[in-house]
Amino acid sequence: MQNLTSRLQNRLTSQPWKPALGAGIAIALIASLKHVGFFPYLIAPLGASATLVWMVPKSPLARARAVIGGSLISAAIGLGVLGVLGATPWAIGLAVGLAIFAMVLFDVLHAPAGALPLVIGISHPEPVAFLATLAASTIILVVLGQLYLWLTEPKARLKPDI
Repeated sequence: MQNLTSRLQNRLTSQPWKPALGAGIAIALIASLKHVGFFPYLIAPLGASATLVWMVPKSPLARARAVIGGSLISAAIGLGVLGVLGATPWAIGLAVGLAIFAMVLFDVLHAPAGALPLVIGISHPEPVAFLATLAASTIILVVLGQLYLWLTEPKARLKPDI
């Protein structure tokens, strides 16, 4: 029990509430845009994207180009494959596999983006509106995450990999 208490104290001294609060505010902003009708969709994998952007901002999976590019590539592949083949289990699996392959190929690997073909297979969104919402939402996450990093780490610079 003492070891657990010690670990919890160590974790709390690193102030994980600060980026967690920032990520929560960013997602609340995106959800508010959906609520008032500005966005037609609230896309579930953005919660996982926010976790990476805010909690491990220096991770390769949290790079701006990975969050935005990986998400858009995966969604485009998901929309294309499932639009042609339908949302069958094998088509969804193919779309996920192709999305991962493309993200690696273009150096924009972002793990939460791998879920986008699944979301598309379940929800059957309107393609243009879905891609526009995803693009705007990922840009909001990245910009707010980078702004937070820049404000909290004075030596940090905005990542030039957008």
